[in-house]
Parts: sequence; structure tokens; C-alpha cells
Amino acid sequence: MPFTQDYKIYRYDGDFRGILKPGALLRYSQQIAGEHAAAIGITDELYARTHTAYVLAKLALHFDRAPHVDETLTVATEPEKLKRAVNRRVNTFYDEQGREVACVDSRWVLIDTERRIILRRHPEEFPTSCWAENVERELPMKMTKVPKDQCELLGCHRADYSRCDMNGHLNNTIYADLICDALPGEVWQTMTVQDMVITYHKEVPMGESLRLCRARLDENRWFFSGWNGETCNFEAEITLAPL
Repeated sequence: MPFTQDYKIYRYDGDFRGILKPGALLRYSQQIAGEHAAAIGITDELYARTHTAYVLAKLALHFDRAPHVDETLTVATEPEKLKRAVNRRVNTFYDEQGREVACVDSRWVLIDTERRIILRRHPEEFPTSCWAENVERELPMKMTKVPKDQCELLGCHRADYSRCDMNGHLNNTIYADLICDALPGEVWQTMTVQDMVITYHKEVPMGESLRLCRARLDENRWFFSGWNGETCNFEAEITLAPL
């Protein structure tokens, strides 16, 4: 059965129009994943004892409509058992009338924090027997990629204190904030986010920076990538829709 939690959309999670920011929705998504894991016994103490940590590899976000501040959303999270070293987790967001407003499909890998390798099986201590064999819901993960030399360079972003998480690197939800900030300001007068796909290639440790690149794919779609030297840290595609 899905694990559920309610989240009120606080005003600091809304944009200048009162619409929930995509990065804030991803923070709710991250929070319920952690709460569910802790509820079944996958705690910080277990991670420390087994020298493991979950790392987000990619995600897809889809909005059916734009949620607004002061709404309360019910989030249902469904994790899928390990397959080819990947755990899927699907988080579905419902409004107070029970209608779906958004969905996040995420892919996670468990790493050995000492050897810095991906684990293809969980340690025996991990209580994952209650996870689903298959989660039927799946969002498209493909994106149209643009080479760096064909993108517009927008500038650098540091992994500063307020942007980093307990792993000591740029939090995965911050990438959505950077992408939205990097869109032309006029699009927000008439548009909102419909879809976002992000692939995380390499973390940005606290104190380091990435160069953000952008390319317009068509009227309502944009491609982004972030680079540290010749290393690509992430790639993303965002699709907008009229309000």
C-alpha cells in the first residue's frame, strides 16, 4: 500500500503568482521518500552502519495543473524493488478533492560511501520486502540533448551553504530552481511548468561551481546542462504550458 502524507503549500513555496514552485514540489517529494524510508526502518543509523547512501540518478516531473499556495496536497509514495541496481519511486500528488495535480517518477541508486561504487543488491539489513514488485505508473524520461558548443552560456552557480544538503553537495531539488531562474522572465507572465526531466551525472560538492548552459528546443521547450570543467554534472529538459 502507498505511504501517504499531507503537505500544506506554504507561501514561501509559491512564486510571485502564488503558484507552487517546481523545486518546492520536488522538496516535498524528497521529504516523503525520507519519511517513508525511516518509517520502515531505513534510518540514518542504518545508512551509517552499512556505509551506504541513496543517490538520485534521474527524475521526471509532470503537472496536471498548477497548485497554489494555501492548498493542502496529499502525497502517495510507492517504491519499487531493486532492478538492475535501480530503485524507482513514484510520488503522486492529490488535491483536497482527491484529484491528481502532479506526479514525480524518480530513479535512485544505492552507493557504498567508502568505495564510491553503486551496489547491485541491498545489504541484508535493509527492510525492503514491503516494496512493490512493479509500480505501474511511469513518466517519460527521454530528452532532446544539445551539445555544449551549441548552447548559450548563462554563467556560474556555486554550491553554497544554503543550496547544499546533508550529503555535502548541491541538493537535487536546487537544479529545478536554477532552471526556472534561467528562463526568460517574460515566460512567467503567461506560462507555467508542465513537464521537467533531470538527469544527474555527477554531484557538485559544497564550494564548487557549475557553468549553466541553455538551448531553446521550440516555442515552449528548453534544454539545460551544467558543467564543471569538461565534466557534465546534469542535463535537463523543461516544457511549459499556458496558464
